[in-house]
Amino acid sequence: MNDSRETYLESLPPFYEGVLEVEIIADAFGYSQEALRYEVRRIHNNQFIMRSDSIGLQEKEELYGIIASPTETLEFRRKRLIDRKSRMPPFTWLWLLERLDIILDGEYIASRDVGQRTLTIFILLTQAEHHEFIRAYVLDVIPSNMVVNVVLKYNTHADLATVSHEFLGEITHRKIPITPL
Repeated sequence: MNDSRETYLESLPPFYEGVLEVEIIADAFGYSQEALRYEVRRIHNNQFIMRSDSIGLQEKEELYGIIASPTETLEFRRKRLIDRKSRMPPFTWLWLLERLDIILDGEYIASRDVGQRTLTIFILLTQAEHHEFIRAYVLDVIPSNMVVNVVLKYNTHADLATVSHEFLGEITHRKIPITPL
């Protein structure tokens, strides 16, 4: 701010030096210049998904018809947008596994039965908030002649031991249905 203020004061004739009103105007000019620089940086960063803030992400999500949940992190929203922009058929098993790795950070178990035409994805409890998104996502990219099961994997002691009691309480209050493995 001081650079803008000083530049402004230096551009004035010498007889304005020390005038209180001019000093106040110079301060306001400095603040407005800083605000302008901040907005220019923000607009520039919002042109790139990985550097976008929540407002920039919301604008991009509207283009794809995505409604973000308030509980979703900026990182997850960025990953979802990048994935949506990079989807190109044909979709293969390895492609699906790569996408699930990116979205769920490897916290899932996927299996398929080609003969029965079934695909089962167990999402670990730590990724429970993304359950509905993954279900819709998989149904969007998998052929319609396949049976898709997306379920939460949460009934083993080893998995439950990795999350906090607070997180478990939050999940319980959402009334997630119990699905036996």
